Amino acid sequence: MSSLLRVRADDPEYQRLAAAEAAFWDERRPYSLENLEEVFGDGPVEQYVNRRLTGDRQRGWWETVANYGRFRRGAVLGTSALSIERRLLETNPELHLTFIDLSPGALARRRESIGARFPGRVETLTADLNFVELPPDGYDMLVSSASLHHVTNLESLAAQIAAALQPGGYFFLQDYVGEPRFRFSPLKKRVFEALHDHWVPSVPGRRPGVGWRDESDLSPFCGVRSDEVLSAIGAQLPMLSLRTSSALLVPLTRALPADGAVLPPPPLLRRLVTAVDDWQRRRRGLLPRLRNALEGAFLDQLFALDEILLESEVLQPGVAFAVFRRPPTA
Repeated sequence: MSSLLRVRADDPEYQRLAAAEAAFWDERRPYSLENLEEVFGDGPVEQYVNRRLTGDRQRGWWETVANYGRFRRGAVLGTSALSIERRLLETNPELHLTFIDLSPGALARRRESIGARFPGRVETLTADLNFVELPPDGYDMLVSSASLHHVTNLESLAAQIAAALQPGGYFFLQDYVGEPRFRFSPLKKRVFEALHDHWVPSVPGRRPGVGWRDESDLSPFCGVRSDEVLSAIGAQLPMLSLRTSSALLVPLTRALPADGAVLPPPPLLRRLVTAVDDWQRRRRGLLPRLRNALEGAFLDQLFALDEILLESEVLQPGVAFAVFRRPPTA
């Protein structure tokens, strides 16, 4: 197994970065899935991604897990959104889940929130997915959401996943699979910039131009080998299905308009802007602004172009939902 390792647990530089990664996620980050789910509902972006990943605008990928069988023993590799994790237990009533994560803080929130709601069905394990040792034939299902793009030792983890599944067991993977560290290709940037600058003239006071966020707001391991996640797992387990989304939606979260505007705003900012607008209308009698209609037109164009470029394989997808299965015993 040591031949599969890109990083070693006893390397001092790796230990420093791993400690920083754990500390980064001990607290709830402003734009993490865990935080955004409480301030943003099923809006047009979520509905578009749902349609791409499941074929149904109102159905998230996690709602499809129960279609594959009645699962009893599973593990979640890395934490993501509490609502998704709760729904996995709700829609699979016989399922016991072990949450495995590097961050003690993230696991504590699962014990407090999910463990209290599903007594006897939740365990937590603090472990580094780069070096985790899973029990052989220990699970009939494994699931991971928005976590494996933080893993460097993908080959080692993939081998652990394959061995930990019981014969016939499933691995459900939803993750960022785009360019490492969000270093988008020149073509992807040009396409997004062209769409943005085509839309800007319709908005009074706006001017064209887009810059891009650097890596300073990312955790140390974020996206380290994101574009290799699918191939690493696929080398160990047969892939039953693959659906993709968000070639251009991920760049939307990293773009910086040259005029300083944030449109469409991130979910948390959208809620704050709406609250301010409501307050202004009540206090000053101001008319509602046209922001929502303009943003809607931009998003409609973004979704259409995103889908065309994904289907034509011109741009690398940003998000994928894949189902893998260990072959049943003959």
